[in-house]
Amino acid sequence: MERISTSEVSVRIAAFSFFLLCFPLAAQAQPQVMAPAQSPPVCLRQNMVLGWKVVDNQTLIVTDRVQKTYKVSLRPGCFDLKWPMRLGFKSFSGFGLSCLTRNDFVLVPAQPGFPAQRCLISDIAAYVPSPLPPG
Repeated sequence: MERISTSEVSVRIAAFSFFLLCFPLAAQAQPQVMAPAQSPPVCLRQNMVLGWKVVDNQTLIVTDRVQKTYKVSLRPGCFDLKWPMRLGFKSFSGFGLSCLTRNDFVLVPAQPGFPAQRCLISDIAAYVPSPLPPG
């Protein structure tokens, strides 16, 4: 068996090092699959709620103080949301400046004959009203 010279070892190390440096660059040069465009995140702050409209027991249309509207979807379990005169919005962060998110909740105060309710939020999205048909 023949021994390898020091210069040959140096050449092999240099070639291996060059390969290790070029491999990550080649991987970055591959075309990347474009992710589908996501809608910008919405931020309904609990201290900015101005009013709401009850669509059904699982959907609220909420307006904030700058007249932006949001569709707030609730998980099943709340009932008779059209009757309360007040609703509360509670974020788990505890600060009024925080955005309401999934698993925060809407507080429905007790009404005559109905207990207080906590309605979990399943989704918040920007609300765009459907256009009126020409008539």
